[in-house]
Amino acid sequence: MNRSFEKIRQLSRSNNLHVYNAFKYTYCYLNMIAIWPLLFQNYNFKKIFTIIHVSVIIVVLVWQIVFRSYHIYFYAIDLDDQVTLLGPMLFVLVSLLKYLSLLYRGNFITKSIKHIYTDWSVTQCQEEKDIMIKKAEISTKITSIFSVIMYAGGLFYNFIMPHVIPLIFQSDHQKTSERLIIFPGYNIIRIFSLSPFYEITYFFYTIAALSCYTVLVGTCNLLVFLLSHADGQIDIVTVQFNSLIKDMKFSYAKMSTIIQNHDRVLQFSNKILKNVLSEICLVEIGATTILLCISEFSSLRLLRNGDIINTIPYIIIFGGLSLNMLILCYFSEILNSQFSGIGKQLYMTHWDKIPLNARKCLILIINMSQRTKKISVGGVIDLSYMTYLQIIKTGFAYLQILKASNI
Repeated sequence: MNRSFEKIRQLSRSNNLHVYNAFKYTYCYLNMIAIWPLLFQNYNFKKIFTIIHVSVIIVVLVWQIVFRSYHIYFYAIDLDDQVTLLGPMLFVLVSLLKYLSLLYRGNFITKSIKHIYTDWSVTQCQEEKDIMIKKAEISTKITSIFSVIMYAGGLFYNFIMPHVIPLIFQSDHQKTSERLIIFPGYNIIRIFSLSPFYEITYFFYTIAALSCYTVLVGTCNLLVFLLSHADGQIDIVTVQFNSLIKDMKFSYAKMSTIIQNHDRVLQFSNKILKNVLSEICLVEIGATTILLCISEFSSLRLLRNGDIINTIPYIIIFGGLSLNMLILCYFSEILNSQFSGIGKQLYMTHWDKIPLNARKCLILIINMSQRTKKISVGGVIDLSYMTYLQIIKTGFAYLQILKASNI
């Protein structure tokens, strides 16, 4: 099986172009943060480099959190400064928590990817392949849009805003030879302000920033990849039920295959998908609420001070976080409606054309489809459009509290 995954990169010129297109973003982003080789790599020598890669990502993110927290606690006195500096620190913390969630749920991620690869391998019907291709294209487009938003915001916030804009608008009395601040708190150890430690610090800061945004984009891609595939498989089961009912002669063998496919989708949704999404969605819903509030607060503060250019990254991050949460709520609603739609479709069918024994099986499927299949956050909150609105409202409520405490 692992050999098949190693060949995914080589599928672009073969007959499996659609399989390559479905997996390419997931492979790319998980490979950049060392998740893919950690899950599917068997060679001990390469495994060592993968473990080093993972360790470096964790260490640089923890380093960012500790140094930024120290700076906020000891040097940021004004509430405006504390909240503004708290946002980037929490952003790094969220990336670290999501990365640890991916590592913790590695076994279920492996099972889910193998499950999807098997579905692509065994599908022979062209109509079913078209459904899977359509869902894969949706996943690819969402990932492309989200990656552009997040990387653009990251590039502007981490490099253009602190380094390029000050040079463009630099006053005549400012020294051009003065070292630029890498991030607030990097120089709490004074040696980091001297060469070559300054350059080494900047290098690891770049790694940390790239890792943060890659973890966020990779996590979003993985979730969309899994959810869109589940959506496609439900569509396939629906098409198969339609075909079974429209046939002139009822086929028990065909019905048995459809029930097995339906059970396979349920297993994927109930066991694999929920285990992969559990911690990530829990982090997502908490982080989105707080970070939306902080990004709004920082944007309003900069606009009040007339600093319009520096509000751009906060607006981009606000849009990216809102989009990510909306995507999860959208797919949660879609999955629930798709599963319940199977039961409604069977209920409205011509029961007189179905043998008595087969009707008992269909009644069981109808009963199963009545259960809610929405994405659950830690088994407590079901994601929906109402949940998304509540998150936005809560973010604005926290914003009003911050503004009131700052008066």
